[in-house]
Amino acid sequence: MKLKRLLVIILSVTLLGLADNAEAQRKNKYKARRQTNKKVSHYKGGLRGYGRFEPYYFVGANINAGNYFGDLAPVNKAASTDVSFTRPGFGLYGGYKFHHSIAVTAGLNWVRVFGDDFTSDPTGEDSFPRYARNLSFRNDIKEFRVAVQVFLLPNYGGPGQRLPFNAYLSFGAAVFHHNPQGKVPDADYQTAQDGSVAAPQAGEWVKLRPLGTEGQNLGIVEPYKTIEFAIPVAVGAQIRIPNTQLTAGLEFGFRYLFTDYIDDVSTNYVGLDQYTDPLARIMSDRSAEPTSSQGKARDLTGVGLHNLSSHGLYSSSFIGGGYDGAKRGNPDNNDMIFVTQIKVSYVLGGTTRKRAKYR
Repeated sequence: MKLKRLLVIILSVTLLGLADNAEAQRKNKYKARRQTNKKVSHYKGGLRGYGRFEPYYFVGANINAGNYFGDLAPVNKAASTDVSFTRPGFGLYGGYKFHHSIAVTAGLNWVRVFGDDFTSDPTGEDSFPRYARNLSFRNDIKEFRVAVQVFLLPNYGGPGQRLPFNAYLSFGAAVFHHNPQGKVPDADYQTAQDGSVAAPQAGEWVKLRPLGTEGQNLGIVEPYKTIEFAIPVAVGAQIRIPNTQLTAGLEFGFRYLFTDYIDDVSTNYVGLDQYTDPLARIMSDRSAEPTSSQGKARDLTGVGLHNLSSHGLYSSSFIGGGYDGAKRGNPDNNDMIFVTQIKVSYVLGGTTRKRAKYR
């Protein structure tokens, strides 16, 4: 009997021990599972567009297409330009995205702009004076720009979690260098309309600022600056190139310039007899020339130097030619430049966000 009781007691203690051990294992397993589920529920780094934002740098290059609006636009209307005069350029830039929706950029750009009165309609009442004037120019713009980009869609996570598409508005400040040039005609048509008198440096592109085509060298107006400021504004869109650290984009922008002399035209004519430099005299008034700067024949009906008065062009209220004080440009409005850019940038940073398996 004593042995039997002893066996019952031993068996009971063993069963109680096993039960306690099973309960402890069950609780530990539940606790571990709960902690794992909690970690998983809080982990968002692997999902694009989620997680804590991580700033990153980027560098890039762009191809530019430049257009111009100013005194030599086809008509006196905002954004009037001739797309056939689009000229190429290029640039380099870098930036820092410090916020899920904001980045700052800085870059260098070179772009050429071109304008020619020949594009104005010789039969239009508003455009005929420009056609009669027959001025033209080209200008190489070298720009340093600093801008802020504000993105339409916020992008969380690291550089490897960029959105496949985004759009932005950009605005900032720029400083640029310019020096307009003009192409010298083959003859001095002011002296002889039959072209029998050769022009100095015929067929060459010469810098116009040193010539003082509106009397800058005669003390009539102040010489304009070759280094000026601009306000750049742009809208753009970009896409992420899959499985790379590259981003491609397209940007449309304009520069409001703090100068009216990007085309060397702003105020009034100076009497031709006041010029001592024959090249300055020739480049200041191109209305008597039979061709445009590109060598295309002009319709000179009523446009010749000696016929301008019959069309009311020898008046301060019209753009004319050769008459002292006649209107050559419009100083009330500064020039603008339109720049279209194709951009490719490289993100500096890992393409994936590294995390420990458990924390």
